Amino acid sequence: ESNTETLIEVNPETALETEHKGDRSIGQKSKKSSKNNWFSDLSVQSKQLIGFFASEVISIVGLMGVASFLIVSSGRSQLIKQAEAEVSVVDIQYNVKINQMGFGFRGQSDNPAIIRASLLVANGQTLTPAEQTQVQQILQNEITARQIEYATLVGRDLRIISSANMDRNSQTFDPVGLVSKVIENSQQIKASAIVPADELQREGPPLPEGFNNQDALIRYTATPVFNPANKDVVGVLISGDIVNNKLPIAQGTLDAFGSGYAAVYQRQDNGAFQLATSLDVGITTNTQGQAHIPLPNTELLEAAALSPTGIASDRITIGENTYAVAAKAIKDINDQTVAVLVRGTSEASLNALINSSLRVQLLIAVVALGTDIVLAIALGRSIAAPLKHLQSRTQQFAAGNRGVRADLKSKDEIGQLAKTFNELANTITKSERQLRGEAQTQTQQAERASFLADLAIQVRPSMSQQDIISLWIDGARNALQVDRVIFYAFDPEWRGIVTAESVGEAWPKSLNTAIHDPCFAEKYVEKYRQGRIVAIPDIYQANLTKCHIEQLEPYQVRANLVVPVLVANELTALLIAHQCDRPREWTEGEANFFKQLSIQLGYALTQSQLFQQKEQARLDAEALSEQQRQQKESLQMQLVELLSDVEYVASGDLTVRADVTAGDIGTVADFFNSIIENLRQIVLQVKESSSQVNTALGANAASIRSLADTALKQAEETTSTLASMDEMIRSINVVAQRAQEAASVANMASQTAEAGGVAMDQTVRTILRLRATVGETAKKVKRLGEASQQISKVVALINQIAMQTNLLAINAGIEAARAGEEGQGFAVVAEEVGELAARSAAATQEIELIVENIQLETSQVAEAMELGTSQVVQGTQLVEEAKNSLGQITTVSRQIDALVAAISEATVSQVKTSESVSRLMTEMAKVSEQTSLSSLQVSSSLQETVAIAQTLQESVNTFKVEEEAKV
Repeated sequence: ESNTETLIEVNPETALETEHKGDRSIGQKSKKSSKNNWFSDLSVQSKQLIGFFASEVISIVGLMGVASFLIVSSGRSQLIKQAEAEVSVVDIQYNVKINQMGFGFRGQSDNPAIIRASLLVANGQTLTPAEQTQVQQILQNEITARQIEYATLVGRDLRIISSANMDRNSQTFDPVGLVSKVIENSQQIKASAIVPADELQREGPPLPEGFNNQDALIRYTATPVFNPANKDVVGVLISGDIVNNKLPIAQGTLDAFGSGYAAVYQRQDNGAFQLATSLDVGITTNTQGQAHIPLPNTELLEAAALSPTGIASDRITIGENTYAVAAKAIKDINDQTVAVLVRGTSEASLNALINSSLRVQLLIAVVALGTDIVLAIALGRSIAAPLKHLQSRTQQFAAGNRGVRADLKSKDEIGQLAKTFNELANTITKSERQLRGEAQTQTQQAERASFLADLAIQVRPSMSQQDIISLWIDGARNALQVDRVIFYAFDPEWRGIVTAESVGEAWPKSLNTAIHDPCFAEKYVEKYRQGRIVAIPDIYQANLTKCHIEQLEPYQVRANLVVPVLVANELTALLIAHQCDRPREWTEGEANFFKQLSIQLGYALTQSQLFQQKEQARLDAEALSEQQRQQKESLQMQLVELLSDVEYVASGDLTVRADVTAGDIGTVADFFNSIIENLRQIVLQVKESSSQVNTALGANAASIRSLADTALKQAEETTSTLASMDEMIRSINVVAQRAQEAASVANMASQTAEAGGVAMDQTVRTILRLRATVGETAKKVKRLGEASQQISKVVALINQIAMQTNLLAINAGIEAARAGEEGQGFAVVAEEVGELAARSAAATQEIELIVENIQLETSQVAEAMELGTSQVVQGTQLVEEAKNSLGQITTVSRQIDALVAAISEATVSQVKTSESVSRLMTEMAKVSEQTSLSSLQVSSSLQETVAIAQTLQESVNTFKVEEEAKV
């Protein structure tokens, strides 16, 4: 490694001008800074006093400001959260009336009069005036009891059955789809909605005081009325409460918290918000509060309507009070915002708390400021004396007294400063000594660099690797002044052996010693490949394993230095230095020098290896070139002999044979002889075959011509027969088509008759079931009549009991009158009992009328049932007769269907047969035509074949074969 210094050339004139500019700039800066250095020129005690005073003022002002800000922000944040929590109370107050209406109307949905009215309308009947009056009275009672405006009974057809206010019977009434939802889900629904002013005029409810002709926010409940028999919804009870100009919602909220602001806003169709009701009870207002006070703007309401959670909050000034206001959106059944609830929590108590806190903080700040001034004066005096002592020692050290040190009397910052001065003095003293030693180190490094250069010059590429290693380890031992240097080489299994060694005479030899470390391959190979260096000053103090120490002790090793040797970037060996006579602290320079030795050794071994590989490659290339030259000359001689034999074959002499010798040319000659023999056999066969072909073609030419003429005549006759066959097929097809139509009609008639039979069977079974049902119904009607008679008996008994009770009440009243003042209480009881008896008597009379109507209707139903039963019996007989007649028709239809199907099948079979014959005739005609054409083609081809065979025979005669030579 070498250090590179960068040299920069500078123009002397430019440098001088730059220096003057620098002096001028420094002078200007010193003039400016002298005006601002008044603080730096002060004494430490004055600086301490000013610093303490300034820091305390800044701290107090900062702490008070931050504290005030935190108190205000956290307080307001807390009030916002409190308002968001308290708006739930407004929500509860808003829903109290809805829950009351839901509970009350759930009870009225079980009222017999409500259920009866709903059932009558659901069955298409109308209510009597008495029933209508009874239902309307029930609804009016609910309006009075609940203090609401709407109470309406609606049927399944969405038309009003009865209303508590105006006579709106038969009008469609489905506010925001509540009735439809209840009929669909069979559950009570609670919702809020905006009702237009014209709807209020049609209903004519008792409006709140001060409410004008405008749209209103109404809280609705829709309660289903069920049919007791099957639990179907037969009607819906609608209750509605107008929120506008009513204070209970806001009053209930403010009663819970004592003060604040509460309001309900309704949302119009155009998206604007209108105040429905509000109440403001603030610090500056009276205890009753101010009603119908609006917010200064509707931004918070719009934010609540758009918020995913439905809640928004902000600080708003309402009148003379500032509130932390939270708003909560109210949704309708379509998840649209129809109203917004508002709760405002006053900030008056928070502002009072903040003012009190600020006064306390100001008092504490004044006390703290006076205390800090006193402490600053005392601290300034305690700091100035140690600083003067440290200043004196520093001046002595600067004068050249390297042994002077500061006294350490405390552990504070000044004590730490004195300690730092002592450490700085020690460092300067040590640095001076190191500078003197670095000159020696640089000289030593220069000698080692020169040693490496000389060592590299001595290496020649032709040297063996062992000579290079010996040269290197001898030089390393002399340069480092160690007792032993070894070259520890690895085999493929990472077992090591000492292949080279340089050791002093007084120490044991380790050459050719095998040392195996089983953990080396797993733990250390990759580390040494990355350039690991191990320097151990003393093997007995290095926490080595017992196994490692036992490996080193036979060679009296006390300290060692290990570096890797990389040849061609592969870990090949370790270069190890041993100090045997004593422990040794290896310096960083020695470790780096030893590593440079191993690197240079790896380069030298790599170059030697490459040189040997190149030399071996050169020798192998020369030997291969000589061998290829000899083989080439031998092949050329054999190829000349083979070409001379090929020339005779090219002239047509197939009796020639090439000499078969060893080598590739001999193999080619053997293949050549085989090819010539096969060619000779082929030529002989061609000669014989061509002679036979000429003879056969001459004999068969006339026969083939006659066959062609006969085939043409046969094709013409077949074509004539085929025309007649087509005419016959068309006739058969017409007959087959009509037979299939007849079969289809017969089949449909049969299927219709069978379907009629099945329908008749189902009709008979249905009539029989109807007959049984009518019979059961008649029995139940009779039992109902008997039960009504029993009810009449019970009613008569109740009537008697009522009469006796009334009589007892009269007697009790007479006895109470006799008793005078002491019997007044008993007289009141007797009067109540008499009224109860009178109501019981009236009720029994109503029940008697109802029972009589039930008995009359039951008898009429029983008579109708008996008449229906007789008609069912007659109908059953008629159906049985029709079933028998239909069975006979079905039998005849099946016979006709079978006959027509047989005719159709026979006709279809004839059609198929005629078509098969036609196809055969057509194919015969085609075959005859093809035969005649083929015969003509064969005749002409045979003539051409004769000419070709003659030409082939002439060509073959040019070849010379062994058989011809023998003849």
